[in-house]
Amino acid sequence: MKLKKVLVVHKKSTYQIQAEEHKESRFLKLIAEGNEVVNRVRLAHEEHVDTLARVEDELSSRGIAYQSLSRSQVAETVEDVDLLIAVGGDGTFLDASHALKDVPALGVNSSRSSSFGHFCMANRENFSSILDQIETEMISPLSILRLGITINGQPIKELVLNEVLVAHSSPAATSRYLIEVGEHKEEQRSSGIWVSTPAGSTGSLRSAGGNIMSLPERKFQYMVREACMRPGQSWQLLDGTLDENQSMRIVSEMRTGEVYIDGPHIIHTLTLGDELLIRPSAHNLRAFIHSSVNDVFLKAKH
Repeated sequence: MKLKKVLVVHKKSTYQIQAEEHKESRFLKLIAEGNEVVNRVRLAHEEHVDTLARVEDELSSRGIAYQSLSRSQVAETVEDVDLLIAVGGDGTFLDASHALKDVPALGVNSSRSSSFGHFCMANRENFSSILDQIETEMISPLSILRLGITINGQPIKELVLNEVLVAHSSPAATSRYLIEVGEHKEEQRSSGIWVSTPAGSTGSLRSAGGNIMSLPERKFQYMVREACMRPGQSWQLLDGTLDENQSMRIVSEMRTGEVYIDGPHIIHTLTLGDELLIRPSAHNLRAFIHSSVNDVFLKAKH
């Protein structure tokens, strides 16, 4: 795979935003006091800046044309490049993935002191080696299942790489909805519903008690959070795994419900009677990720 043109998408660090751009007074005061938390934020910033510079220098040395953008500057759909390189952590990778249909992605963990980098095959030290393997086709992009969502029949443009949370807009309020999976339908009250891909099964779904899936699996999973069942009630649709030919339907009984896609930044509102349909998308994400990346969480359970 000859790389001729690359898009580099990078995050803005907390230090950059608060100290350098906004010059936030409390943040600057904590810096002056040598606060432990802020010192860690500054270290993460320095690591990130160094990693981004190394990525750009490596591309330049290879004669690869590139454009470097912060993730807020990325177009709705990225086309006409050979590779998207996300420099940051998993949040940067997730944000960048929403702009991709056919272009493959590579994640670079820019600050290993502060970021787990689950989706990041590369880092500051091995980036050059990973590029060699991509260009010589020693490694190939993995095809990763994503979910598509429609609200009242209208497709949502963002494809879900990790997870969907359907819940009330207030975390203290009860989420009310009808849930339908296959031939079963129930009216439920809970703290919301997680719906996860295999890629997202090591995140919030795992923390809520869900099952960890292998990254290449062609299934998705749902789990109801903190079901509010009255005495004598019994619900069938508290959790389950669906294959890539299935879908699930949720009808809002909330006046101010919300759908969160891959974290807190992408939110779509739900009101009374709004119908949400979730099913696997025909557009998988092509990404350079180790297929065994989820295995570390499986081992941790034993």
